[in-house]
Amino acid sequence: MADMTDVNIRHLPENILLEILSYLSVKDLCRAGRVCRAWRRVVRDNTLWRHVDLLPYRLNLQKMWKVIRAHFSECLLTMKVRGFVESGGPKQKKPSLSDAMLRDLGERCPNIRDLHLHMCNTDNISASNLPSSLTRLVLHGCSWQPRWLKGNEQTLKNVVDLDLSCCCRVDSYDMQDIGSWTNLKSLKLNGLYRLNEKGIQHVAMNLPHLERLELSYTQCTELAVHHISRHLKNLRHLNMSNCSLLNDSAVETLSSGLDKLEYLDLKSNSRLTLSGLSTLKACKKLSVLVFDFKDEAEKKHLQSELLNCTIVNGDV
Repeated sequence: MADMTDVNIRHLPENILLEILSYLSVKDLCRAGRVCRAWRRVVRDNTLWRHVDLLPYRLNLQKMWKVIRAHFSECLLTMKVRGFVESGGPKQKKPSLSDAMLRDLGERCPNIRDLHLHMCNTDNISASNLPSSLTRLVLHGCSWQPRWLKGNEQTLKNVVDLDLSCCCRVDSYDMQDIGSWTNLKSLKLNGLYRLNEKGIQHVAMNLPHLERLELSYTQCTELAVHHISRHLKNLRHLNMSNCSLLNDSAVETLSSGLDKLEYLDLKSNSRLTLSGLSTLKACKKLSVLVFDFKDEAEKKHLQSELLNCTIVNGDV
């Protein structure tokens, strides 16, 4: 029998080494590529660069170009980038991307489907230069140019999942532009303090294929819920947590119109009562309801009303 003390990582087959390296972060992966020529060859394997998460780092334009040119290819499916918006001071406006870089990304990586931009500055980039292959686009906490998405419904016609949560200055006019993206199935608008019932009306009336809608921390009113209930008949997942303007009448309106609704989050809405929530029994397919209960007795009472629904306490 071979002496196992003589076996070390240098003796591993390349396919096993490739599997081990797949668990490393991007930074550690780049470091591993400097160990030796054999490791450098393995690190350059395209399968390690299908889903690239750069969120733990803030890379300037020069470093981003270096990563893209060294490692990105037609195998890339997902890219996540963090910018400098939250850093404050002079760096707040520092770009992580450019139009030239986005065009190069689309040509170099024609199969990219998922792009996440967190805390990025969009002042120096145009949405028309985003890769046309995208099916999911996330802009979270980014600085926002008014009407940034206007006129790009054909360029980004494959996008079915759009997340603009916590982007400052997104308003009802932007919702008019998004209303042209008729293929959308998922739309997340959490934390958009300028989003009001007019903007939600634009979304509801123009995006009939939506299956998921998130509106937490917005000015979602009874009238907005009326439009949601009337037009979004395919909705399965709805998040309206922390919408302080919601009342029992809004929940009753919701219950009467959304036959396919399966998940509903209403936590941190102090104006809602058990009487209003009990009207949700009209939603026959509702399987999960999230709400803050004052005590266990309230939760048990509502559970007796909604027998086929799992009720989750939102403050847990």
